[in-house]
Amino acid sequence: MYGLSVDDTSYHIAIIDDESGEREKLRSLIAHYFEQHPGKVYEICMYEDGEELLRDLAAEKYFDLFFLDVELEDERTGINLAYQIRSFYLEPVIIYVTNHLECAPQAFEVNAYRFIPKRMLSEKITEALDYVLGVIDQIDQRFYVVDTPDCAERILLKNIVSIEKEEKYINIHYRNGVVRERKTLDKVMKSLASSEFVYVDKSDIVNLRQIESIRKDQLVLKDGRMLRISRPRYRKVRELLIAYWRSEE
Repeated sequence: MYGLSVDDTSYHIAIIDDESGEREKLRSLIAHYFEQHPGKVYEICMYEDGEELLRDLAAEKYFDLFFLDVELEDERTGINLAYQIRSFYLEPVIIYVTNHLECAPQAFEVNAYRFIPKRMLSEKITEALDYVLGVIDQIDQRFYVVDTPDCAERILLKNIVSIEKEEKYINIHYRNGVVRERKTLDKVMKSLASSEFVYVDKSDIVNLRQIESIRKDQLVLKDGRMLRISRPRYRKVRELLIAYWRSEE
């Protein structure tokens, strides 16, 4: 998973608050917003505690947007929960809805996009959703087109894990499986036109956002696979990866 969106047009929203009344109020306001924007499709899942959410994330349930309270009853704060969400998602979009205004500085340390006092929720929700849905759309826009005699499909760049050469074909490993195309790696790289993709040897391209760790002879990817990295490319890939990780801090 790790921040890879599903290939659909819905906005997947998680609400985490230990007070049922507050969860329902927020759900109702979000539903009202989407009623005013009939072209947008959405799905809401509500959670009483962070543990339940983390179980779903571990089971590869995907969300575009998280609404968190700062204080939760399961001894996990909303700030700590955000850090745990970031272990699954490189770019989680988080909005805090809380009465604990003193925690605002900590909220922005985990790159929260908004911090809304509960007493001002009705006034602020429209502007907040307008903004973050635009952010989500930008994150999800870029795609690669696969065009073969058997199929034509668009694959979000953020969904691509790696691309390997196999004789005259390439195999694109992405969130939903593997697709095969007759094309050279160089042509694919030009089509991707993204600095997030790098050659790790002459037969493999990898998405930087999908690398868990790097060693002198191999990469560990976030889907659990290990790929060989050639010695001549190790230093350059390592530099690019560290620069990418630091840009995400």
